[in-house]
Amino acid sequence: MPASGIMSHVTVRVALAMAIGVVIGALILLVTPVVIIGGVLAGGDPDNDEVETAIGLGVGLFLEGTLLLAVVLFTVRKYKVSWSALGLRLPQRGSWWLPLALLGGALVVVWTYFGILAVFGVEPQSNIPDEVFDSVPLVVLVGVLSLALAPFMEEMFFRGFLFGGLRGRWGVFLAALATGFLFSLAHIDPLLYVPFTAVGMLFAWGYVYSGSIVAGMIAHLFFNGISFGLAVSGVGT
Repeated sequence: MPASGIMSHVTVRVALAMAIGVVIGALILLVTPVVIIGGVLAGGDPDNDEVETAIGLGVGLFLEGTLLLAVVLFTVRKYKVSWSALGLRLPQRGSWWLPLALLGGALVVVWTYFGILAVFGVEPQSNIPDEVFDSVPLVVLVGVLSLALAPFMEEMFFRGFLFGGLRGRWGVFLAALATGFLFSLAHIDPLLYVPFTAVGMLFAWGYVYSGSIVAGMIAHLFFNGISFGLAVSGVGT
């Protein structure tokens, strides 16, 4: 049973609002001083771009942790909602093929969208800064962020928590659309809003179909792994 089936509609709204507020507040409170500190440390010197990049990645690590913290504080701890109610359980339907189907769908959506942009002369850029590839520690940090943290924490927050909380009140489609859009906003680049909203909706369908966010986590991991591999090899830069 999703979280919305355990918590009342009022409780769900309050928990969602508070959790989103925590994430936004953390973003505002952290990014402002980080931008200032990064500018001071870089001193306007292009050779110090690596410093700004490292700080930016550190912000990313912090925000990923904030997503999971919000889930823990406003469902698991406050309302005693179990992790299984948030979708962290074995799939009830689907098998090994489901993560591959979700991955294939996500790749088709993103590559088709970028192909359409290319027709109009818009060239998509990698969301991994070029400076990352000048430093082995930064490459490792990006790998940890995109492969070890993002698949688990983002699926838990956007699908298990937000989508799971809204689907009972808004219905599957609107809940998937809204949380898919919020998922796309987390990736900053406006060019990614449309395809990543669709990808978020696809992963939400995987949750509905299987009763678990595990398939989405695996697909998310593979998707990020492909993107990271292409970027490291120079294809995605």
